[in-house]
Amino acid sequence: MDGIFFLVLAFLVAFSSIKLSYYGDTLSKSTKLGTAFIGGLLIASITSLPELVTSVSAVLVNNPYLSFGDILGSNMFNVFVLSIFNIWFFKQDFFNSVSKKYLIECLILITEYILIIFISSTLLTILLLFMYVFYILRILKNDEETSNNTSEKHVLLKFILCSVLLIGLSILLTLEADNITHIYPKISSSSVGAILLGITTSLPEVVSTYTLLKLGNNNMAISNMLGSNIFNFLILSVSDFFVKKDHIYSYSDKYSNMYLYGGLIVTFLLFICIYHKKMTKKCNIMLSLLISLIYLIVWYFQFK
Repeated sequence: MDGIFFLVLAFLVAFSSIKLSYYGDTLSKSTKLGTAFIGGLLIASITSLPELVTSVSAVLVNNPYLSFGDILGSNMFNVFVLSIFNIWFFKQDFFNSVSKKYLIECLILITEYILIIFISSTLLTILLLFMYVFYILRILKNDEETSNNTSEKHVLLKFILCSVLLIGLSILLTLEADNITHIYPKISSSSVGAILLGITTSLPEVVSTYTLLKLGNNNMAISNMLGSNIFNFLILSVSDFFVKKDHIYSYSDKYSNMYLYGGLIVTFLLFICIYHKKMTKKCNIMLSLLISLIYLIVWYFQFK
């Protein structure tokens, strides 16, 4: 029954997040907002609400391993999804068609991975906060404006109601995942966080990115995913404030470390895919397959 209840909660979280993304996007269309702002800040932060709530909730129920695994698992899963979409939307030549300005987002993420590997103190929390502020300032300064006059009645009220519902469901999802770690002690908390929470809380990003690609808005799609990953590292720094003993970065084991180093590698490969515009479609697809393979290998070893 616990597994069924978890799946029901995961479905409701995904559905609520999708609706929240829609209402957030509708709100943005009433003003002149850029592609990166809408995708990288507004939609990315909205669809990352499950990670925020589940991460902080995991710390509050005294399971920081779950929180750490959730963030790292979500980030690596998001890049894996991008590689799958690059293969799925082969004719759109996804990675080669996006703007090179999103290389900065990749570099921010690579830098954050390296910082987490080498630093485990309050300094890391400060640096992660600084990186997100830098990301926001960069978008506000360099983003391209868009305009759309689409409107919808009571959209703000719907947005608020979906937010409240999403927060409540996310707390229940975290409590249920924590319960599963006690029922199945052979599975580490970091693995549960990276697999169960990491994937289910990333579903909103997956659906919104797929929708944007179907609409041909490749730049907003990549901005949404990369923005979500950067926001996730902000969540990690926020969660650190709720850890009573030591720092959240010290709550890592061999399973979460797989996602840490794996996430760094696949993000670097994504950087290469976006950077080399003259890369043939075949080479681009091969790199996407490599990213997918690395993720599946890390996922497989969670159960070894």
